[in-house]
Amino acid sequence: MKSARSSARRAVSEAIVLPAASTTTDAFKSIAAALIARIASLRPAVEQRDPTGVHQMRIALRRTRVMITIFAALVHGPETERLKRELKWLTGRLGPARDLHLMDLKLQETSSASSNAFRKRVATDRASAFTTAGRAVADERFDKLLADLQRWADAGERAQTAQDVPAKAKTFAKRTLKRRAKRLIGKLDRLDELSDEQRHRVRIAAKKLYYTAGFFESLFAGRNSGKHLAKFSKRLKKLLDALGALNDAAVQRDLASRVANKSRGAKAGGHARPAADAAEDLASGGGDARDAQLKAALKAARRLAETPIFGD
Repeated sequence: MKSARSSARRAVSEAIVLPAASTTTDAFKSIAAALIARIASLRPAVEQRDPTGVHQMRIALRRTRVMITIFAALVHGPETERLKRELKWLTGRLGPARDLHLMDLKLQETSSASSNAFRKRVATDRASAFTTAGRAVADERFDKLLADLQRWADAGERAQTAQDVPAKAKTFAKRTLKRRAKRLIGKLDRLDELSDEQRHRVRIAAKKLYYTAGFFESLFAGRNSGKHLAKFSKRLKKLLDALGALNDAAVQRDLASRVANKSRGAKAGGHARPAADAAEDLASGGGDARDAQLKAALKAARRLAETPIFGD
């Protein structure tokens, strides 16, 4: 699972190069075009039920939603809200495949004979989830989403004179990143006292900041501010890795609990009881690992808080 997360980070860092003199509107159009192309390019992999392709498309969809949030002052309106709902729909069709794939990998690490029935149940659910993902991108709704996104991004009526939106992309980027970094740092206090859901919300905020830094990093290349941004991003990645491990474990516990409940509700006999036992073991296990992951998250949070995003 660690290698899957590492490949995700590499995909996220695929360069979006913005000319130094870009306007904020130009930056929006360039970023949008790159993300739409990325989503379209991953369609064959999702249709072929490729786990990496499904995961990478989920990342591209999340980045697109973050991009819309960042440029909200330029693109607000009914069509933007509709597209956000469509992006959320597609993300929801891909999510179960990713979660069940991770659980399948987790189960492959176990050797307990009692988990065989549970593994078969998970494998069946996993196959169904990948079929759902493949059908989603083969549907006309996906084609329409891509076309509508492109028309929306190409539209000429961008509010270039929108209030409080700097004309220069670099100015806009620096202000946006500073504001989001400050907001995230404020959420890192008492990270160890938060619930799984609360930590997940912190992770989402960190991920949005990481994506945003990736959108604009080329504007600061070769400058002192760029070195500080690179250092901040590196430490932010460490935090994301730790929070990601905690979130993966929480999702797996929830999935395992649901499978256990289904197995307990099944008719007696066959493999129902062994499957329930294996699911409950997975749902309740991993205490030492969670402690280590939380310790890593706390350390990463402290180091990030000590690192000004632009050195000032």
